[in-house]
Amino acid sequence: MRADVAEMVERLRAARVPELLRLVDEALPDGVEPLPDPDVVEPYRWLVARVGDGVKLTAAGYLPPALVRDTMQRFGWDADRIGAGNREDLTGPVRDLRDTARQLGLVRVYRGRLLPTSAGRRYAEDPTALWAHIARRLPLGSSDAERQAGLLWLLAVAAGRSELVQPVVRGLAALGWVDRASRRPVHSADVHALVRPTRMVFERLGLITSRARRRAHPNAPALSRAVLIGDEPLDLPKSDGVVEASARELTVTLLDVQPPVWRRLVVPESMSLRELHAVLQTVMGWQDAHLHLFRVQGVQYGDAEDFPGQLGDEEATTVGDVANRSVEFSYDYDFGDGWEHRLRVGERTSAPDTPHCLDGAGACPPEDCGGAPGYQRLLQALADPGDPEHAELTEWISGPFDPEAFDVSATNDLLELYDRHTRQRRRR
Repeated sequence: MRADVAEMVERLRAARVPELLRLVDEALPDGVEPLPDPDVVEPYRWLVARVGDGVKLTAAGYLPPALVRDTMQRFGWDADRIGAGNREDLTGPVRDLRDTARQLGLVRVYRGRLLPTSAGRRYAEDPTALWAHIARRLPLGSSDAERQAGLLWLLAVAAGRSELVQPVVRGLAALGWVDRASRRPVHSADVHALVRPTRMVFERLGLITSRARRRAHPNAPALSRAVLIGDEPLDLPKSDGVVEASARELTVTLLDVQPPVWRRLVVPESMSLRELHAVLQTVMGWQDAHLHLFRVQGVQYGDAEDFPGQLGDEEATTVGDVANRSVEFSYDYDFGDGWEHRLRVGERTSAPDTPHCLDGAGACPPEDCGGAPGYQRLLQALADPGDPEHAELTEWISGPFDPEAFDVSATNDLLELYDRHTRQRRRR
């Protein structure tokens, strides 16, 4: 996998957003290699071939009208256009073809002439090599935002998604990009502008159309995967198979809330407390947006900076270590809301070396609702249409909320997704 792609995927894994982890899985499935179709690159090969040893540009710096007209006709881009179609400034397809060819390093302007680069000359008669060259140069863009947005867009294309913008919006948010003025996540309109240079290459190759971007050509995922994989072999999450290992049953109860919220799960004894934190976030339904702390027999472990007293090493301390010291310990999350969890250690068992939820009840309270007292007040207001805060809190919670809801199957699907990507991060 290309270094810039690997770095971005690592950051997406760290963000632990399920839809983005699934996007990575779908975009880069195990065992799928991109197969080039040399005919795909014909528009760029044609342009470089027609440029030959160079063509003189007009006084305004545009391509000669005859070359513009021939290019429009050659690829059928004139079919739904009115007019002669021989002015580059009025024919978007040719203008975009020339501009992206320049960004791809195939042509350049020198002293009023459009010339092929050395790469353009080298690949003009070798479509397979030209296909690989284009893959190496994508995504296009001069800024980090354009290139990261372009990589996310390529992930969406490689995954065969019908909607290509929203995955980029969510991906940029997970990577920490915000609008400079509002400090809010990047808007979809901005994403269109950020991915345009990369999208234009796909449009000019006929792999995706501007009017129906929801229908990509079958070769679009192949080119996207070629960009994402690069010259390195795929390094993707793979199942380790079912490995029986020593495990512990844990029962987790969220304190001071009604209706009761609890989960019963099995985790390997070799799992660190840091990894257990991620599992607890998943099975309970939290968003991992705040600090946490484990308390075991008077010793504290966690990521809380400037916390009174010395913290133990949660990376080096395992579930097995804790189970050998105590039958009960605690897990605190979000020191502002003050969510307290009691964990009871159950029987040692032989189980696959992956976490698994056995049972549970109760929905996870919404983040930032004010802790246990705020949650009870929220439920009271949501249940009473006459409550003065009912409308406001219903809008805040984004619709109906069932405090009894819990889906063990969906929880295990998330655990499996997170576990594969967590193990992949651990190998790096």
